[in-house]
Amino acid sequence: MNLRLISHILGVISLIVAGFMTASLPWSLPICGQVTHFDRRGFFGVLAAILVSLIVSGLLLWYGRRARSDRLLRREALAAVGLAWLVATILGALPYICSGTCRGIDDSGKPIRMTVFDAIFESASGYSGTGATVLADVENPDLVPRSVLFWRSETHFLGGLGIVVLFVAILGMGSAGKQLIRAEVATPTQTSTHEQTRRAAMAFGTVFVVLNLILTFLLMIQGLSIYDAICHAFGTVATAGFSTYNDSIGHFKSPLIDFTVVLFMLLGCTNFGLLYFAAKGDIKRLVEDVEFRTYLAICMLATISVSICLAVQHPAFSSDMGRAIRCALFQCVSIQTNTGFATDDFNEWPPYAKGILLMLMYVGGCAGSTSCSVKVIRYIFLFKICALEIEQAYHPNVVRIVRVGGRPVTDADLLKSVLVYFGLVVLTTAVAWLAILAVEPSSTWGVHPDRKLLDCFSAVAATLNGVGPGLGLFGPLSNYGAMHAPAKCILTLLMLLGRLEYFPLLVLVMPRFWKSA
Repeated sequence: MNLRLISHILGVISLIVAGFMTASLPWSLPICGQVTHFDRRGFFGVLAAILVSLIVSGLLLWYGRRARSDRLLRREALAAVGLAWLVATILGALPYICSGTCRGIDDSGKPIRMTVFDAIFESASGYSGTGATVLADVENPDLVPRSVLFWRSETHFLGGLGIVVLFVAILGMGSAGKQLIRAEVATPTQTSTHEQTRRAAMAFGTVFVVLNLILTFLLMIQGLSIYDAICHAFGTVATAGFSTYNDSIGHFKSPLIDFTVVLFMLLGCTNFGLLYFAAKGDIKRLVEDVEFRTYLAICMLATISVSICLAVQHPAFSSDMGRAIRCALFQCVSIQTNTGFATDDFNEWPPYAKGILLMLMYVGGCAGSTSCSVKVIRYIFLFKICALEIEQAYHPNVVRIVRVGGRPVTDADLLKSVLVYFGLVVLTTAVAWLAILAVEPSSTWGVHPDRKLLDCFSAVAATLNGVGPGLGLFGPLSNYGAMHAPAKCILTLLMLLGRLEYFPLLVLVMPRFWKSA
């Protein structure tokens, strides 16, 4: 294992994180319109985080100075990706800690400062695009400085773009870049070498940045300040979900803003490669893609189902079918795309509607997008594999191959990886659920300890799949601040596991991985 080469890569990643932190500093100044006077606490808190990040970067670059031109192999790439996300998460927690950000107010009216576990949870949630938060009041600048709140949304941009994808897009690294992209952007499809090169990273980054710019402009002309527009664009295109308001998108009470955000959530979970070709005029490739069509069909069917349920079973929607459709559309798209924005408290919805949303958490969007979760293409593969196995039960001698989009899939390892992935999802969900049930005391639920079972499951589903809000105590108008440190650590790990699709983190805990071949 070439530790010096890994150190060099981590040093550059740390430098990139420090560079992006500087964009948060201007929001501490009155000239930017977010504060009435110089926000000393936020400015110097972020500045201290930048300095620490630069020191870490310098040490890592110094240690790896002699290995910068070494060849990067697959093992080093996996280690670099997993460690890069861990380092970025730790560095991303520094602005919260250094600024003394508070997650809320206790019963006596005193601010509750974020602990190290709170800060790492918030940082991991931002980078992974989960949107789960421990902050009870993000609108109070005395609790959460505006510069820190901007950094919170900026981690969505970094994580959605992909920390390592950004690294490869900027520096290239030739064949080493391919290894890094392959390790971070695992897709259950047969891809060419071209799609895992610097050009692919540049195309991905270009689409991502352009979508952010377009959405920022649209939100500004719809009445949002430049601060709110940028932060919500970061949270939408990265399908992440952090808002600058406690009521999320529901704060604006604007159908136009709702539909604009829905459109860009859908685009954020569409294969960026297909969007790139569509922008160049080849829209046929997007329209004919089987995963994209299935993805839209799931969204549509879920919306229709939830709309009918709300109109029939929820008194607040029974006399307003239009509102039922609008809320159902927004929430189904938000949950399936793993964004986690909310325009209504779906905690109060009928059980059937909440059940649909819980299932959508395990669906996700398309491969090659900012989506976490399982992704639609894996379900297509799973359905094809199961259909073939069922047919062979009554036609044991039949010889047939799996076809997706009319194309034969001959890679046996690819099909095996799909089944392994589903196994990991089920196993991780079960183990994490039981672990949180064990470590989180029932007193967290006060007079409703009977809600613990479902609430903990929804917390696992929401963090593992990058959704953010769950059900009950962790619903869209609540937060994870009440949880104790051990449970927060488990959920933090789940967020990173789900974002990296397990393997880049799991290999780090295997002793044989670190031994010389």
